[in-house]
Amino acid sequence: MNHPEFVEHTEAEAVFALLSDDNRIDILRALWRSDGPMTFSELHDAVDITDSGQFNYHLGKLVGRFVKDEENGYTLTAAGARINGAIEAGSYTTSGSMEPIILDSPCPSCSGDRTFEYEDELARVTCDSCDVVAEFSVPPSAFVDCEREEIPAVAGRYLRGTVRHLEDGFCSQCDGPVEREVCHLSESAMWKDVPEDSEDVARDIHNTPVVEYECLQCGMEPTAGLTFALVSAPPVISFYHDHGIDVRERSFWEFATFSEEHEHVRSDDPFRATATFSVDSDELTVVVDRNLTVVDTE
Repeated sequence: MNHPEFVEHTEAEAVFALLSDDNRIDILRALWRSDGPMTFSELHDAVDITDSGQFNYHLGKLVGRFVKDEENGYTLTAAGARINGAIEAGSYTTSGSMEPIILDSPCPSCSGDRTFEYEDELARVTCDSCDVVAEFSVPPSAFVDCEREEIPAVAGRYLRGTVRHLEDGFCSQCDGPVEREVCHLSESAMWKDVPEDSEDVARDIHNTPVVEYECLQCGMEPTAGLTFALVSAPPVISFYHDHGIDVRERSFWEFATFSEEHEHVRSDDPFRATATFSVDSDELTVVVDRNLTVVDTE
């Protein structure tokens, strides 16, 4: 079987060095704002480089990797578009924080009050009664035109998309291929964050299952709760649909739990873990194997 071959022609340092001049960023931004291909003259007029020779020099440095020079004019390559997307996201140019917000939905692990915080692209949800913490990155662009009270819900939708991207097999950082495995929380990288003196917490969550992802490209190893990972599974969608609920409209924070009451490692050989979803008095328990394959529902 033939596999596609990808060859790294240029070192990453050399590629990013091409963007070290403000004039080149201006050229990329002008092409980003354009409705179509731009001629040499149109592109020159759109940027603040009066000297034609200097403009031609900087444009030439971008052609190939970030800019395409075609018969009908200059356009961005996919790499050029991604650079602009990163700029628009605000990841490199914007920072901010907000006063904490008390979430409407209680902690699904202990029913305590939960607080949403956001600072420097990091969203964090904590509980005032237990040690359950959800922490993930959200770019500032996700909150453009949001009212303050809308931000937790928007962050939840962003996290839902991140988990779905991982479930589709792609890294949320570099889009490389991702492998996944369900394991005990005590076997995961998250375990190192459990306070050493918190024996009650350790005992309560030892058998709680989590899903560990590993990117084969960049090495990122995010971890998600089993309930998070199964929200978009067909049996779960069907369960909520049968109760007249579109699960996509439910607050994602309802599923932020690390509790054996809702998630449990049932056996190790064969490995079986469960996550329980509930609507009123009805419950659905989803049973998965170590590969997160649904093997049964109850």
